[in-house]
Amino acid sequence: MAVVDHTAKLARFLSQLDYEDLPEQVVEQAKRGILNSLGCGLGSSQVSSTQKVLGLIKQADQASLLGRVERASVEDAALLNGIALTAADYDDTHLRTVIHPSGTPLAALFSWAEHHHLSGKEFLLAFVCGVEAQCAVGNAISPGHYRDGWHITGTTGSFGAAASVAKGLKLEPQRYAAALGHACSMAAGIRAMFGTDTKTLHMGRAAQNGILAANLASHGFESCTRSIESWAKLVSSTVDEQLISTLTQDKKWQILENTFKPYPCGIVIHPLIDGCLEAFSDDRAIAEKLEEVDVVVNPQCVRLCSIKHPQSGLETIFSLYHGCAVALVYGHAGPTQFSDQTCNDVAIASVRDKIKVTTDEAIRDDEAHLTFTYRGEYQKKIYVKHATGSLAKPMTKLSLEEKFLDQAVPILGQQIAQKAIEASWGLEKVEDMADFACLFSQVHRS
Repeated sequence: MAVVDHTAKLARFLSQLDYEDLPEQVVEQAKRGILNSLGCGLGSSQVSSTQKVLGLIKQADQASLLGRVERASVEDAALLNGIALTAADYDDTHLRTVIHPSGTPLAALFSWAEHHHLSGKEFLLAFVCGVEAQCAVGNAISPGHYRDGWHITGTTGSFGAAASVAKGLKLEPQRYAAALGHACSMAAGIRAMFGTDTKTLHMGRAAQNGILAANLASHGFESCTRSIESWAKLVSSTVDEQLISTLTQDKKWQILENTFKPYPCGIVIHPLIDGCLEAFSDDRAIAEKLEEVDVVVNPQCVRLCSIKHPQSGLETIFSLYHGCAVALVYGHAGPTQFSDQTCNDVAIASVRDKIKVTTDEAIRDDEAHLTFTYRGEYQKKIYVKHATGSLAKPMTKLSLEEKFLDQAVPILGQQIAQKAIEASWGLEKVEDMADFACLFSQVHRS
């Protein structure tokens, strides 16, 4: 039996895909991913990680920087925007793989499409290709890859960015496959970097890698056959090669499995935050009365978010203890609550110490059991069947707009932020992505 080249099959399918082939729900989900991620980028456009990188890049009049008046080269803009898109860990999540699938292809494509004046339809099609390619690779290497310590958004990001830019370049199948092959040699990122600036670099650098991979392929730079399969076997003990090209047979679009976050932290913390917010709504003074909070979660929650007393805003993102504590003390769990200031709040630290964690493989990532023990041994039990933002309980279009405005208005102002929302929902009507990109910089306020 002949060996199937699943990389080639995926490349052929994506290379030959037309905008008219996209189901309406796929286009709408793509718009949601774009609006949500651009909002996250605006919200983190002034944070320290992006400020540090801004000092390293040279200004060039090629591409917009989210939330800023400065401009940069296409590659440098992809780096900085990619870092901003993921800095607060507020971006979307493909639950099966725990990939944040919109950010890397979007960071690469946003600057590239602006410079090359793609239309909105071309942009949407290329974005979908990037998301599908990244999730296809992620599906093939899950769960072993992430479980063993790789940061799957970082490692698969080069594939998503390469696929999106390759589509923008209209590469034919062989060249498209070569772009994916080059991405294999650029894939990197480990979970040990969570809570540090390096973690945000994973997405920004992967976006740059994807641009280079696609450009190399467009100039005839060659790669091997079955490149993704070869790479996958090196980085995962649970490889299913067929999942690389599943989309080519059953048209099961992975973008429809994407979810959006109501809280800016690891998604595995979300059911706990939901439960703690419910407890707070029942008794706003709950934090003062608590003796102990016992939670039962999937082991993934502890693997990813076990920092008990974070020392920075970046570390709060990976602390289930902090997520529970801010919900119980403040009754909110937004960007302000996951910051450098709140991580040192004495009241928050006190509640973090009262949280006891048990894991259970039978519990889903979006599920949790919480038991609150009050003074006098009174107990209250809360069960969260599905977290807000999960596939079973998704964020609405209105809630996504509110999330976007919350992050964008302080940067762009109310009027321009509202125009950005309208342009995102009508993206297929945009004639030149340079006009769209301009809405997300501070050019209008300068």
